[in-house]
Amino acid sequence: MDERTFGRRFEGKVAIVTGASTDPGIGTASARRLALEGASVVINARSEARLRATAETLHDQGLDVVACPGDAGDHSLPALLVETAIERYGRVDLLVNAVGGAPYIGSALTMQRQDLLTTVSLNTWPALSLIQEAMARGLAEGGGAVVNISSGSPHKTTPSMAAYAAAKSALNALTRTLANELGGRGVRVNAVSPGLTRTEGTRDIWGDDDGQASGRNLLLGRLTEADDVAAAVAFLLSDEAGSITGVLLDVDAGNHVSTGTWSPFNPDSVGQPGSAPALGGRR
Repeated sequence: MDERTFGRRFEGKVAIVTGASTDPGIGTASARRLALEGASVVINARSEARLRATAETLHDQGLDVVACPGDAGDHSLPALLVETAIERYGRVDLLVNAVGGAPYIGSALTMQRQDLLTTVSLNTWPALSLIQEAMARGLAEGGGAVVNISSGSPHKTTPSMAAYAAAKSALNALTRTLANELGGRGVRVNAVSPGLTRTEGTRDIWGDDDGQASGRNLLLGRLTEADDVAAAVAFLLSDEAGSITGVLLDVDAGNHVSTGTWSPFNPDSVGQPGSAPALGGRR
């Protein structure tokens, strides 16, 4: 991919993208897409080594990014991210909240109170707190835009994903409510809901055959790529979507209109608190 493919819709814009250290990964793909189209991008993830490696790769591709490591659980992180954007680039225009995950995988019948609270918090508070900080520091001045990375899980009734589905449902409600609250100030807030996506976090599912079997089970017959999700993110952030807010856009190869259920997580590899999640992860 290069900017000749897409144009320069984000020339002069400054973006913050969280959860952007794995490749393939939704956060990384979104940061790359925005930078290819002219944006200056602050990227964040909790693993400093992986984040700086990602930044170096993007720099080698001629893209303007700066790495700002930090854990989503750190209450000082939103201010650090926004301050980095303003100090380095003078403003903040766009937010992509790609932090999330499933610290608890299991039946609702065995779920503990803290399991639910931790899962809901991880999938909502990092996004909300960054939006709050960016609004306080000028996001609305240029007609800002926000995309939250949700999930197709709320469409399903997979018993082991009850906490995660509830958490993403809460994120969806926040997205729509914030769209209402911030619309009058010129800020648009939308969400993208990926299905099973070919990312580092889902490699246990698709790695054996490069996703052929998993893809055949989807309506369009192929796995969603991180770049597919990034394309939707870029559209919703762009002026082309200038009349779109409060939308939850499914990017899932048709999974939300097909029958059956799936769980995007391997409990053996992703079930521990703080582990790398399969979709839109805390990376």
